[in-house]
Amino acid sequence: MPKPIKPGDLVVHFLNIGFGDNIVVELPADSKGKRSYGLVDCKNSAKTLDYLGKLMENAGVEPSRLAFVCATHPHYDHISGIPAVIKSDYCPHEFWDSGFRHNSQTYSRILEGITAKKIRMMRVSSGMEWYFHQIRITALSPSIMLRNRFATYGVDMNNASIVLRIENNRENVITMQSREYKGDKSVEAERKAGRSVVILAGDAEFDSWSHVCQEFPKVERSSSHKPLVKKMVNYLSGAVVKVAHHGSMHSTPLDVYEKIGPSLAVISTKQKESSKKLKKNQLGQIRRELFPHQSAAISLEESDARVLTTDGSYERQFRACDPKKQKHPKKEKDPDNAHEGTIVVVVPPRGGFRYKKLEDHASDMADPPRVV
Repeated sequence: MPKPIKPGDLVVHFLNIGFGDNIVVELPADSKGKRSYGLVDCKNSAKTLDYLGKLMENAGVEPSRLAFVCATHPHYDHISGIPAVIKSDYCPHEFWDSGFRHNSQTYSRILEGITAKKIRMMRVSSGMEWYFHQIRITALSPSIMLRNRFATYGVDMNNASIVLRIENNRENVITMQSREYKGDKSVEAERKAGRSVVILAGDAEFDSWSHVCQEFPKVERSSSHKPLVKKMVNYLSGAVVKVAHHGSMHSTPLDVYEKIGPSLAVISTKQKESSKKLKKNQLGQIRRELFPHQSAAISLEESDARVLTTDGSYERQFRACDPKKQKHPKKEKDPDNAHEGTIVVVVPPRGGFRYKKLEDHASDMADPPRVV
């Protein structure tokens, strides 16, 4: 049963823009009841600006500046729409950059735009944190070890991606942390933190994830009153993950998904086809550029995550059937979501996310839902 979006809910909108990333982050309302908005990557500026306008109109506020714009890395399908956002009424207060310098015209226009608008630019590395009332955003990547190799181009651009962990808490993060510094920290609360966490993985690949796992390990902690009882604390746990690199075969290894333990995996993708013929020993006459790749899909299935794609390609696939029951008709993996559309995920501070898949095409504008 759909429910109205509450002021304390974190809402993440994965816009359907074809092949590329376009994520609007709707932060919970502050003490005055006003929401803030952020943008992680932007390929389609027209759809993004239209969607932001409708979001703010629904909230009853005038168009205002974004809290931040994050360019996970300077690939065209992630940044081509950012220059137009910088020039608009939604010009951000901060611009988060991976630090990977690129000589493309689009990236140059971004740097010129933030300089002209005097936008604060932050070069992100792992461990950095930002606080927005009850929201804590942590950068899991790029590692400082990778970042120091950017200047020599010793790092693939995808592995330079910013990976964000967004956590929705029940109270102001600063107040909560002040108690933690005094020793009042619930291990059980840490274990449950992943229920209200969204991880946005950019295009991070194996090299990047290896550093993430080293810097954010799964550790043991003993409670003070029961020193013999050890509990596991996993700082990578998350309920929702935006799958890295559109679900490519090099995106995220299975052991990382096992550490995250996502219940929902969102993939922004667009299937492509070509008429290139395969060899005789390969099935089919058409080669498909698989996004998500079968290996990535298997890893997600092994971690028991529900998979949603913006183009509906995964949901339209047929379930594996028992050879002994071939008489039964084939069934799609997720017939209710076997269409393309923007994916809206609501994450309350106590966990228990819910989602809705809209029915907009990549070339269409979309209307933000009021209930999910």
